[in-house]
Amino acid sequence: MNLLFNLVAVQPIHNAKFHGGGSYGEEIFWALLKRLELSGAQNQELQIFCAYDSKKYLDEKVIAVCKKFEILLLDIHEYTPQQMVNQHAIHVFYTPLYSLEKKWQIEVERFVFTWHGVRALEMRYSRLGVAFGKTISRKLEALIRYRESWKKYFYKPKYQLLAKQIAEGRVQAMTVSEHSKASIQGFFPELMPVEIPVFYSPLAEKEPKGELPKGVENKKYFLLTSGARWEKNNLRAVMAFDDLISSWKSQNKSFDFKVIVTGVTNPKVYTKKIRHPDYFIFLNYIENEALEYLHQKAYAFIFPSLNEGFGYPPVQSMRYGVPVAASGTTSIPEIGGDAVLYFDPYSTSEIKNRLIQLLDYSIYNEYSKRVKQRYLQVRQRQKEDLEKAVRFIIGSN
Repeated sequence: MNLLFNLVAVQPIHNAKFHGGGSYGEEIFWALLKRLELSGAQNQELQIFCAYDSKKYLDEKVIAVCKKFEILLLDIHEYTPQQMVNQHAIHVFYTPLYSLEKKWQIEVERFVFTWHGVRALEMRYSRLGVAFGKTISRKLEALIRYRESWKKYFYKPKYQLLAKQIAEGRVQAMTVSEHSKASIQGFFPELMPVEIPVFYSPLAEKEPKGELPKGVENKKYFLLTSGARWEKNNLRAVMAFDDLISSWKSQNKSFDFKVIVTGVTNPKVYTKKIRHPDYFIFLNYIENEALEYLHQKAYAFIFPSLNEGFGYPPVQSMRYGVPVAASGTTSIPEIGGDAVLYFDPYSTSEIKNRLIQLLDYSIYNEYSKRVKQRYLQVRQRQKEDLEKAVRFIIGSN
């Protein structure tokens, strides 16, 4: 069987060099390679081809393993996906992220993809996205993206076509949380009778490696991530922290913590909204091991995201017993269970309330215990579901 894997989905998208969908896709890719090794040992035929974008970053480890296994890397600037399918007799095409671009609407024996959710239809419109856009094209996109008219006339028809293909059996979908499955079927009721399997997003346990920024002490900072994307809602959390610091100072108390925000490509979006810049450290994108180190050494992790299909970052912090406060929306409560302090992500005052709770050591210690237990539960399901996902992709029982 010849399988074409869409590596473009693990490469940078929009302003993000690293993103949840990319991490998800890489883990599926590694799991397929393990299957390839097993296939070879059993003299079963499984050949993998990969589509990629030569003009974007691709992890050197992925490139190296493709050479090792003699996996052809097919550049989308040289071949269309359909040409790849035709020239290499592809039986199965799999993509970790579905693209609405016409070039990815291909004809193949089995088209399989992971539908992480319908953020484009769920999200509320906000002009804030314009400030986060680094280029004119991104700013223009942000002006219209998530508007009701844009959803109605652009996103909904394209997703409607996809839903029709799934309902007719021409495309097979799997998803990453019960929330995402319900949302997909809620927007497209024709999919209610269709079996869309739920496999929790796999997560690699990276080994923490790095050092803390100058002036930052172990367990003396709150961590936020994905600072380049307004949908992650870190600006409201930063404003909540800034207000908390003001409250602390009004009582002649010193605030002994820093706030680290990673993945920030435009610090001015944040700095122009705060009164206490000395307490904040805005970092650009950092390597996975260094980010893991920041998760490990943090006092607490704050996840104010407005929309998630699964939500990796809280799980990364749970691994180390680091308490988490997060949005009580979309898939986040499903993954966090009763181990997380939840807040309304649109309310800076409610975010501030949860920060105050985390500064209460009795509450802090209780949630530190809870997240460790929750991590083990989620991690066990992730491992089991990864094997199920691979079997679903290649059509093996």
